[in-house]
Amino acid sequence: MDIYSAVTLVTLIVFLFLLALILRDGRTRMHRLFLVYLVASAGWSLSAFMINSRVLPGQLPYWGTILPVCGLWSVVAYWHFICGFTHRRAVTWVRLGYTFIAALAVLAAWGFIPQTLEYLSSGGVHIEYGPWMYFMGVGGGLFTALSVLYLVQRYRSLRDSLSRNRVIYLLVGVFLLAVFSLRTALPPFPKYPIEHVGHLANALIITYAIMRYKLLDIKLLARKGLAYSSVVVFITASYLLMLLGLHYFVRNWTNSASLAAILAMAFVMAMLFNPLRALVQKGVDRLFYMETYEYRQLVLTFARRMSNVIDLDELAEAMLKPIAKAVNATQASLLLPRNDDFGSEFAERLVEAEPIMPIKLGKDSPVVNWLAREDEPLSRELIDIAPEFKGLWEVERNTIEGVDIELLVPMKSKGKLVGILALSKKESGGQYSSDDIDLVTTLVHEAAVAIENAQLYAQARERAHIDELTGLYNHRYFHERLDEEISRCSRFGDIFSLLFLDLDLFKMYNDVYGHLAGDDILREIGQYVRGTIRAIDMAFRYGGDEFTIILPQASLDDARTVAERIRKRIESEMDYKGIALTCSMGIASWPTEGVMREEILQAADAALYHSKQAGRNRISLAADVTRSRAAGTVGNLEGEPGVLSTIYALAATVDAKDHYTYGHSKKVSRYATEIAEALGYSEERIATIRAAALLHDIGKIGVSDGILLKTNALSADDWESIRAHPKLGVAILKHVGGLSGCLAAIQYHHEHYDGSGYPAGLKGENIPLDARILAVADAYDAMTSLRPYREGKLSPEQAMDEIERCAGTQFDPDIAKAFTAQKEGQMSKGAKARRSPVETHGRR
Repeated sequence: MDIYSAVTLVTLIVFLFLLALILRDGRTRMHRLFLVYLVASAGWSLSAFMINSRVLPGQLPYWGTILPVCGLWSVVAYWHFICGFTHRRAVTWVRLGYTFIAALAVLAAWGFIPQTLEYLSSGGVHIEYGPWMYFMGVGGGLFTALSVLYLVQRYRSLRDSLSRNRVIYLLVGVFLLAVFSLRTALPPFPKYPIEHVGHLANALIITYAIMRYKLLDIKLLARKGLAYSSVVVFITASYLLMLLGLHYFVRNWTNSASLAAILAMAFVMAMLFNPLRALVQKGVDRLFYMETYEYRQLVLTFARRMSNVIDLDELAEAMLKPIAKAVNATQASLLLPRNDDFGSEFAERLVEAEPIMPIKLGKDSPVVNWLAREDEPLSRELIDIAPEFKGLWEVERNTIEGVDIELLVPMKSKGKLVGILALSKKESGGQYSSDDIDLVTTLVHEAAVAIENAQLYAQARERAHIDELTGLYNHRYFHERLDEEISRCSRFGDIFSLLFLDLDLFKMYNDVYGHLAGDDILREIGQYVRGTIRAIDMAFRYGGDEFTIILPQASLDDARTVAERIRKRIESEMDYKGIALTCSMGIASWPTEGVMREEILQAADAALYHSKQAGRNRISLAADVTRSRAAGTVGNLEGEPGVLSTIYALAATVDAKDHYTYGHSKKVSRYATEIAEALGYSEERIATIRAAALLHDIGKIGVSDGILLKTNALSADDWESIRAHPKLGVAILKHVGGLSGCLAAIQYHHEHYDGSGYPAGLKGENIPLDARILAVADAYDAMTSLRPYREGKLSPEQAMDEIERCAGTQFDPDIAKAFTAQKEGQMSKGAKARRSPVETHGRR
């Protein structure tokens, strides 16, 4: 075999190897185009090998006819592959290229090409194309030049180094292909296979680019190939062994019996193929995917697991978390249609501690239009280079770049775009493989109908929660959301404020102008309120001309700011229209004004009533209204012997459970009263905190004596019982008339200033002030009294040092400072009083 035959054979083997790799992966346009190029190049190398190796010398004219056709076809097919790589359609040029090939094939079939084809006595081959060489040269040169042009333009449009490197490799391959192919245009036919060296170099460069930059998904091909080849080898070996065994043991069988046995064994092997392949594929997948395998299985079983789920939150969680883990996406976002855009309603980060990056795309965005039109994923690469995305709004381009979006996948149901799955860059920084894209596409196809049904269900639920006249939420939904907000804040230690709004003199306006005009006013008020509050705030029509607003995470000061903004907006709008309507508002804060739903509703309503009584068109805080009323009630308990007797009886019951804490409630009440006096509390508020201190441990009635008197460390179950006593205390006392002002202090006196306490984990000034006072008073008495779980007790000085040390973490720094200053003053006076008789005696 001469060098020409050897080089063409090696080139043929390389092209056949690449063909074998992608035959199972021809699902995208680029893969299919690359497959065509490989077929043409393999045909060219095969014909050259057959001509020069003289394997079948009688077929020389046949291979001589194929050689020029496949040569030009490989150049045009490579250019077509470059079109796919650079996302160009170029329909006219494609038709022109294949017209060139068809014309050349006709000329070859009629015997015009080649004009001379013969073996030389020296061992070479003499081929003459005559003037048709120029025809082939023009066609090949034109499409090679177009390949270079497209790649250069692509390189200039790209910004990231990874994508540019991929283009550079292909440019180098085209350059080598062009340089070495030029030699074929210069007669006589070269002695060495220079043009095939160029094609071999190009094939090797493409192979390297495939392996390094994943132009094709080698992992997918290897995974499938390993499973299939393993099963084929096993089935074949098993079948051969069975044949050998049959031949050895049943030599006396007839030919028909042997044939029947052979066919039966072949049938058994064929039936075993798919089960064995599935089993082996599962093991191979585990080997390849490792820690992501389980997440991929969750994605693949999404339809079966979630077929009956119509809750959008549950569907999004079941969809986003597994897909982010399965493909190692730094963020997976589900964009759903809203009024004028697609926004990321749900998102999951690969690293959960990292912040979620929001995404918003306008419904008339080129990206959304493309996704609505096409049925395939949109890559970041295509967004960067395709002409139709040049008009992408700057804010959307910045969003895509800021979130590092690499893939946008349309979710369609009956041809309608119902959602978009957006995947940010992979954690490894690489590109999404075709296997990843297949997995994501499978997921969105299965999830699209479920997501649409969940959206329809959510819309139906929302319509059921909406007041048709004002567009705000209705009265029934208000109570649901209020319960949910109380539950959420209790669980996470948060706060919220509740605002009641009532239109002033609206009944008179209705009587004068009629109900239709009144409805118009209510509709406008709903718009004003909705346009003034934050996105997380929730506005409701409570009934008639009364509205409510839940303000999550808003303090009283924040709520007052929002309320004042609404009041001024309504006043100015009505004044501008010449309508004598204003509004009055009342504000209550949870848990300061109450921990139960009824309590905070009563507090907000009382504040609203106060605004009405004080002259309308104003805002009142429940802290200035309901607390004084509640405190006044407790302050007058001496006139209500029934309630007062209840307080002392309950306090005595708690003290009697534990002789170590006997008198504890009274001492805490005394310390709390002293702190309240030092902070300038009124007489009524001092009476409230005195009662709260007496009852702060009433919930321990429900704690067993075995736990209260336990001398060793408490178990987790013991602590659970201990931590439940504040809530139990509130549950007991909320039914006792006159004690509503004590409930917040009792429920939260074990909260810590840094948020590490219980039962709700409240932090800082979110803890009611009375509860912060009780915390200091309770801790001081506990440290200076005997307890079953420790030996001895602290001196007053040591206890005060401990309170000062824990100021800012366990205790409110201001209250701790006020208490220690007061105790130091008391101890100083006591010391002087004790020294006075001694000094007198000495002087005598």
